[in-house]
Amino acid sequence: MKEKHDIEPRCIPSIEAIQEQYENQLRKEASQLLEDEQNKITDGQESFFKAFRRFEQISESSVKAENTNIEYFEKYRAYIEKETANQGLKIEEIETLIEYETFFLKWERRVSYESNHYSHHRSNSATRYRADRIGRLKKEIEKLLDSSAEAWEFYHTRQLLSDIKTQHQQRLVTVPYVMEAKEKVIDSLNLGMPVYIVGHLGSGKTQLATEAAMDFSIQNKIQAELEDQLEKWYCANPKAGEKDAIEKFKEIYTQRKQYYKEILTNGTQEEIESLQPLFISGSHNLTYEDMFVEKTLTLKHSFSQKSYIDYLDMIIGDFYQWLHENEDKLQQMTEEEKLQLKIQIWNSFSDLLVASNSAFGTEIKKIEKEILIAVKEGRPVIIDEINTIAMQNLIGLNDILQHHAGHTAYITGVGPVLIKPGFAFIGTGNLSTQMVNYEGTNELNPAFKSRFVTIEYNYVSQNTKGSMEEQAEPEKNELFRVMIARLSNANGTIQIPNPKRTLEELFRFSQLCRVTQNVFMGKWKDEEQKDFSGGELELRESVLSIRNILQVLDNWNQGEEKDLSKALWDGFISSITYSDDQNYILSQAVRFGFFLAEEGWKIETKGIGESTTTYDEIRTRPYRYVRPKTQTLSHLDVVHLLFGKGTQRKSIPEELKNTFQSDLEDTQRIDAKKYQLLDQKLSHLEHSKALLEHLENKGG
Repeated sequence: MKEKHDIEPRCIPSIEAIQEQYENQLRKEASQLLEDEQNKITDGQESFFKAFRRFEQISESSVKAENTNIEYFEKYRAYIEKETANQGLKIEEIETLIEYETFFLKWERRVSYESNHYSHHRSNSATRYRADRIGRLKKEIEKLLDSSAEAWEFYHTRQLLSDIKTQHQQRLVTVPYVMEAKEKVIDSLNLGMPVYIVGHLGSGKTQLATEAAMDFSIQNKIQAELEDQLEKWYCANPKAGEKDAIEKFKEIYTQRKQYYKEILTNGTQEEIESLQPLFISGSHNLTYEDMFVEKTLTLKHSFSQKSYIDYLDMIIGDFYQWLHENEDKLQQMTEEEKLQLKIQIWNSFSDLLVASNSAFGTEIKKIEKEILIAVKEGRPVIIDEINTIAMQNLIGLNDILQHHAGHTAYITGVGPVLIKPGFAFIGTGNLSTQMVNYEGTNELNPAFKSRFVTIEYNYVSQNTKGSMEEQAEPEKNELFRVMIARLSNANGTIQIPNPKRTLEELFRFSQLCRVTQNVFMGKWKDEEQKDFSGGELELRESVLSIRNILQVLDNWNQGEEKDLSKALWDGFISSITYSDDQNYILSQAVRFGFFLAEEGWKIETKGIGESTTTYDEIRTRPYRYVRPKTQTLSHLDVVHLLFGKGTQRKSIPEELKNTFQSDLEDTQRIDAKKYQLLDQKLSHLEHSKALLEHLENKGG
């Protein structure tokens, strides 16, 4: 039987009200999901651990009471999920077309390069067509994100989950600064140019080089496999159109991409090593031979390496071969002569075998090293800290660096060697300045350095002004984004104490980190010298680099046992041994709201050259920490935190409004009997009203 509704007229809730209800529900479900995942850890186990396991009570105080318009909420949510999925498919379809055009552009460029006898790359109408198509398709995605809230939400949620995954895999979070640097490296390698990545300590130069080299190798393998398989497919389907070709491309591309992704996560050691670049750690003692061919002394072969049966088989084989080759001569001899000759030949073979396998002494053996292997096999090679190697040893790289794949390079001690496609060369080095000098490093010879595409890679961007709430372009706070990725669960949710205050603290921490980075690089501004009464502003040894930031976050452990100020002291500042560095970083930490006096801290600025600060000096009372109630942020909360509110839903979409309106019309219908009763009540009220008015007129 159809459910009867109240007769009171209802109105469609505002878009703000129903969106708020939707976000509250996401938070509630995120909290429940995390609890369920914790319970799954011990499912099916009967153990002491499971029997006595207990959980913290997660606060839901941030979730407001739900709206009573449950019917509207359910329809709204169903619409949002459906529309987000549809917009996601549109984005993925455009991205597939971009991949297809990029694949064809690479193919066109390779054919052009080979037709020019590997001498240079040249633009033509075919390459320009593909490049223009890629540009137009990228604009289509931008337009879609600007016009659809669901498309924006899908795109940035996917980006958040990707950030978290790369962080858990100990790869660089793909913020724009990292992506741009990686693309520069790969584009240079595709042009056959060696790359020199320079930057300050802890910026991630080596990690960038390694990831770029791996991506370069995987892209080249996928490109070659796609070209081969699509050619075979077209030979079997000569009447296929471009739409069919794109569908086939998508199928093969998706399969090959997943294949290599699976290798990187679950492959054997041999499979993973085949995708990784060859690696050389630079040092002042590294010689030319260490990079190309190493000569070693080895013992000559002896009987101990094989069984005696093997050697006997060798003698017998050689003996019968000799008899076969001299059969005509043996037939001219008497039986006695044959026997004596055979005995002599057998003894000779035996003596030769013993002599060749039992002699004492050594021999020189050449072992191919990383650069020679990379050239011959067509693989990337990285020399880390290349500017620590003596210049006279680096000169031997000149001929390789100025030739591209398909050319022959001369290698001293080896001779001419063909450079196989896939070879790539990356060097990394620390960037010295007037204030920071890395001991043991040298400035590369200008002529040698000119053979490289030099890329300066330092710390990711972060705005150092304003609070978190005041950020007009939150997506530009890339360092904060890296921190949030570190703290997030795999599904994009976060559980932290007192989110409003804690997130603001984390944001100020990211600003503090960026200030130390600017000062360390010598790129500080006048306002960053505020509250520092020392001399020239500088940091010589210490900086809150990415590795130190992650160390502090791990020490803090989402506020489990200490606040962020204590974690900053324990995880970084207490380990600084250069007093002036420690003094400056402490002063800046206070400036950004850490080590507050009301929380038992007392930070006094010290003069240049004074001793380092100890924990007892800066505490006014024993440390006590009371953790606020933990609350849950949904993936959508985190997306808005990192990328802003994005494209807003300013009104209820027509499709959804029509659904709501049909509900209103349906709820306003009543049966005939109920209508008669209501009509009688209305007539009675009208009669009563008339009577009251009559009495009132008569003075009543």
